Amino acid sequence: MSTKLMGYVMAGVLVTSAGIGLVRVRNERALLGALTDAAGQSVANATASGAAALIAGYDYGNLELLAQNVTREPTVVSVTIHKQSGTVMTRAASGRTGPARRFESPVVFEGRTIGAVTVDVSTGPLERALTDLYWRVLGEQAVFGSILGLIVYFFTVGGIVAPIRKLTRVMEETVEKGDSFVARDLEVKSGDEIGRLVSVFNTLNRSLASHHRQLQSRIDFASQELQEKNIQLSGRTRELEHALDLLGTMAMTDWLTELPNRRKFDEALTRMFHQSERFGEDLTLVLFDVDHFKLINDSHGHGAGDGVLREIGTLLRLHVRKSDVPARLGGDEFGILLYHTNAGQAELFVDILLNGVRAHGFVHNGVRLNVGLSIGIAQYNATMKTPEALYYAADKALYQAKQGGRDRYSVYADAVRFLDGKKP
Repeated sequence: MSTKLMGYVMAGVLVTSAGIGLVRVRNERALLGALTDAAGQSVANATASGAAALIAGYDYGNLELLAQNVTREPTVVSVTIHKQSGTVMTRAASGRTGPARRFESPVVFEGRTIGAVTVDVSTGPLERALTDLYWRVLGEQAVFGSILGLIVYFFTVGGIVAPIRKLTRVMEETVEKGDSFVARDLEVKSGDEIGRLVSVFNTLNRSLASHHRQLQSRIDFASQELQEKNIQLSGRTRELEHALDLLGTMAMTDWLTELPNRRKFDEALTRMFHQSERFGEDLTLVLFDVDHFKLINDSHGHGAGDGVLREIGTLLRLHVRKSDVPARLGGDEFGILLYHTNAGQAELFVDILLNGVRAHGFVHNGVRLNVGLSIGIAQYNATMKTPEALYYAADKALYQAKQGGRDRYSVYADAVRFLDGKKP
């Protein structure tokens, strides 16, 4: 009878231990899974937020750079950014393999959905953590169950069925409720072996409760530590991105006008030229010089010339769109890339710019300066095989504007006729 009873008790203890272990692992799986999902969705949302202005501005180069930066995150497997129509604008992969979860986020610009971002996040770290937790909990519960079964076996005598059944029922009820331990001590009614068994059970139950609280505390601590590490990692990532952005801005910005410099302009010209060549989209280049700029410097000093250049940079920023690229190319030479713009539309823009410069009061040390612009306009066409050809066409038009009396603009088609000796 004692052997049979010992078998019953052992079975109950092992089932209880296994149930507790499974409940714990499932609970932690849900918690860690929620944290992983939240982190993955956060990456997708942040990427979508960063991509909104780039998609709206057709900034394919920075879109690729954004996707590559996101794949440097330790858990990111791949990033895909596409338009609302489904056309993939850029895709980047980290080279990591293994199971992953996919997170998507719409790209919204000025209240309108213009695309979507898909981010695949590796679940390898989560699965490894859950596997380690499962075997650790299972081992602890198995050891504890074995010890408890042996104690019951050595302190149980045959023939005491009813008290043992009562004890078994209490344990089974605890398992059915899903509790990890009995909420209260069992009553000790005698001082014999059964009474001592109940006392030992109460002691072990309290020990189990203590171990449960300690284990839960360790799990909570580990979860909190993981959250803190994620926060620290996010902070360092933001600091690195800020530093990279600052370095990129310094390398691509003219210090005087705070406009993009020649290097940034040449990169944008090459990129937009090939986009127009590939997709058949309009692209117009505007080049202009400040009329008699050397005379301003000679008559009023270089401080006056620098002031004129700064104010022209300010006027440019007021007139261009977000998709346009204004730049100071060097000295008093400026350039503007007008995307999705033909020559006729560029003429309207240039008229507004010229009128704005004429109406603007350029003053240095109380003296009003006479400032005008000579402007050349050239639209991309299929005969232009390189970005340099488009630049050369705009430069020809600029030359005609200067030859025609300055403070005016000229379009490339007219410039060709003028330079060939024909009346425009």
